[in-house]
Formats: sequence, structure tokens, C-alpha cells
Amino acid sequence: MTKKKIHLIEDDPLLSRMYERLFTIHDFDFMVDLDSQVGLERVKTEKPDLVLLDIMMPNLNGLEVLKLLKADDATKAIPVVMITNVEDDDTQKQAEELGADGYLIKSRFDPDETVEYVTKKLK
Repeated sequence: MTKKKIHLIEDDPLLSRMYERLFTIHDFDFMVDLDSQVGLERVKTEKPDLVLLDIMMPNLNGLEVLKLLKADDATKAIPVVMITNVEDDDTQKQAEELGADGYLIKSRFDPDETVEYVTKKLK
């Protein structure tokens, strides 16, 4: 069975490395981009099975990246789960309206729960 490919777009290098280790241990093919613009382009070429996308980032924020991914025929079917510390109902509603497939608050989901959530999303 081929490994599921997860792409994290997150500007925090420490969090990115932690998620990369954890998802790799759980047998996922894992990619990270610390820059949202680079991540957006790489999703188009790599076609991951799921994107984990932070909201608060320089350049393009996560909602802008989400909007661009869902507007592009090449990437609109890829599930995108927002992974953020923005605990705001309006932001969550906006993400859902733009096509997010999930909205995880980092402080409420420990890393193992995040892996479990993603695993269920991919079934």
C-alpha cells in the first residue's frame, strides 16, 4: 500500500519539525513548507492526499491559500484541514465557506490527536 502524502504549510519551524517527525513515524509521506507561497506552488505539483494549513503566516495567510487551492481545478479536490491557534468563530466559518475540510485548534489537539484526525479524514 502506498503511503498517504501529507503537506504541511506552517511558518513555525519547531512545530513543522515536530509534525514531520510524528507523521513520518506513523508511516505518512510528509512534506513541509514554511512559506505559504512556496507551499501553494508545491501542492500544485506534488498533489498530496491532504494539506494541513496554518492561518497566521506572512505573505499569503492560510485563508488566502485555501481560497486559491479551492479555485484551482488541479487542487480543489485535495482536502485541506486548517491547523491554527485562531480560536474565532468568524474565522472558522470563513474557512468552512472557502472549502476547508476541517479546523483544528493547535492548543486543543495534541499532536497524536492531530495524526488520528488526519488518518480518519483519509479513510
